[in-house]
Amino acid sequence: MKELRNTQAYSPPGRLDWPTGVERLPNGHTLITDAGYWSGQGSEILEVDLLGNIVWRYEGEVRFAHTAKLLSNGNILIADTSNNRIIEVNRNGQLIFSSEDWSGGSGLLGDGSKLSYPNNVHITPSGSFVITDRNNNRVVEADRDGKIIKQFKNLKHPHNGEILPNGNLLFANSDANLVQEIDSSGRVVWSYGDSPSESLYWPRDANRLSNGNTLITDSKNHRVIEVTPENEIVWTYQMAKHGHLYEAHRLPNGNTLISLQQRFQVIEVDPAGNIVWSFRNFYRPEPIPGELKNPDFEQEAFSGANFPADWYTCDLVSEGGANFVWDSQTSHSGNRCIGVEYSNPGAVWWQQIVQVNPDNDYRISGYIKTDELDGFCQIQLSFLDEEGCSLHTIRELPGGKQFQGTNDWVKDIFVCRSHPKATAVEIRLMVAGKGKVWFDDMSLERISNEEIKRNVEIGEESDANEEEEEKIKKRLEKLGYLG
Repeated sequence: MKELRNTQAYSPPGRLDWPTGVERLPNGHTLITDAGYWSGQGSEILEVDLLGNIVWRYEGEVRFAHTAKLLSNGNILIADTSNNRIIEVNRNGQLIFSSEDWSGGSGLLGDGSKLSYPNNVHITPSGSFVITDRNNNRVVEADRDGKIIKQFKNLKHPHNGEILPNGNLLFANSDANLVQEIDSSGRVVWSYGDSPSESLYWPRDANRLSNGNTLITDSKNHRVIEVTPENEIVWTYQMAKHGHLYEAHRLPNGNTLISLQQRFQVIEVDPAGNIVWSFRNFYRPEPIPGELKNPDFEQEAFSGANFPADWYTCDLVSEGGANFVWDSQTSHSGNRCIGVEYSNPGAVWWQQIVQVNPDNDYRISGYIKTDELDGFCQIQLSFLDEEGCSLHTIRELPGGKQFQGTNDWVKDIFVCRSHPKATAVEIRLMVAGKGKVWFDDMSLERISNEEIKRNVEIGEESDANEEEEEKIKKRLEKLGYLG
């Protein structure tokens, strides 16, 4: 295999791609953390005024940043998630502090550990950092030198932890679909989501309000709720469309500021649910083609590029370990194919966006080869509306057969009906899990009066196959595609 050393960036500077953290500043502006596009490009921090003008922007070398907070000195504190660090920058874009400097430049905390996927950081009145250290399954309070003051351990992929005035920790236990408050011993003293009447679906953020209630971002239920200490819902903002809300904050005026990842938008809503302010500037720097381009991967993007034209790599949620290749040694036909060598349990994919007609049948096919893949790979589709927003939840994404283990070249072919509101589709050649995968000779064509079928022998689905598919779906869902 020949390593692909270049990717096609697909996020113009200043374009809001995937909002995570949001904060209303004292001057009325809004500080937005942009995690970036699927390609891994474009993570940045934006300060936006009430008219939607970007008045300050920081890009630096952040990757998949999740939160940014204004400090009392005017600097910005950032959870630089995929770089496994927290940093402080001034308004001139200068790096003032980095956790990479802890322990003589090793980045180690006082206990010898290193941050792994920090998704939230804020500063206490005493100047210490409270860091939600997701992949270390903890929330840790540390001083500026990396000395640990307090930590809550043995959590499970926590999001947006907040140490309350009473010393307890409030956090979103996303994998368990719970919001929990625990004391220093780890004892749960309050929770929401334990019963069917309190059902949450991947909560991402929880804030304790001044009235004692808790504001919860219920991400995959596409809503924000306010609940009392007795677990009664007293306020709800429910989206009619898929939103994948990430963070929400109650403002002093009683309104609520919310980041909508799947809509590329930040909104402010009043108590009645009216949108009273919003920011969205998503646009595409190049037109969407009317047909699948370079389906056999033979065409080079430009002379010397060493990557295929019209396809780009998506490794935003890979957490490293992905090697995308334009392979001249292994192919189903012709001289080239594309592949992925992956050493992490996350998800990556090659992608191309193509125009489609709504509510039409499409036949999709392609050849797949795998080598010791412990997860699965799939030709996957995400239909988009006229605003470029996905019309599916993660578990609803249609696709072909899911391949595992080791397989020589196999053709997968299936028929899928486009969403009634679809105007385009993301074709994702997706790999989840460790191993090697190759794709070649793709095809997308509109058809009529045909039923869904494949040319691989599948017969009747057995209960065992259904159980395995359910396990795969749950694994894919835990990856979140959202961080």
